[in-house]
Amino acid sequence: MASSRLSVLLGCAVLIGTAVATAAPTASSTALEQRVRELQDKEEIRQILIRYGEYLDARDYAGYASLFASNGISQSGFGVAVGPAAIQAILEKNLGKPEPGFINKSNFHLMTTEVVDVHGDKATARSRYLFFTATPDNKPAVALAGRYVDEFVRENGVWKLYRRTSHGVIPWRDGNNRTPPAPPAAVKDLRQ
Repeated sequence: MASSRLSVLLGCAVLIGTAVATAAPTASSTALEQRVRELQDKEEIRQILIRYGEYLDARDYAGYASLFASNGISQSGFGVAVGPAAIQAILEKNLGKPEPGFINKSNFHLMTTEVVDVHGDKATARSRYLFFTATPDNKPAVALAGRYVDEFVRENGVWKLYRRTSHGVIPWRDGNNRTPPAPPAAVKDLRQ
């Protein structure tokens, strides 16, 4: 009799344990899932920030433009462009088309201090950059320093830049100025 009661109690315990384990997610598991999703979103956005510099340095303007949403806005020292095709065109106009097999041996961007905030299917980011060029004796020298202010949107399940505004810090340039001054000589020399 005692063993049959013990079997019934163990059976009930197993059933209750199974019911608890398969019940709707708890508030803490839902919060954990949301936190993991937010961390994944932030990492995806940081990867876009890195690829932005990589594509620009490789003069892969199509790859660069693909980081933008279908109605994405690039606002920089080259002017304002809306949509990937226009963004690619403004880069080609200002920096020139790279020759086949281009390998950049004269300059690069260093991206740093990314701060990303995610709000559902929208996000914002702030970051800084240094633009290095080669000196006549082939040493790296900082030609520009600036900051980016970005807005992101999830488009078809993929994070894309909705708006990128580039502000020059050294030399100073207000990225919100719709008629930006001519780029510094170090940037103009990239066409050669």
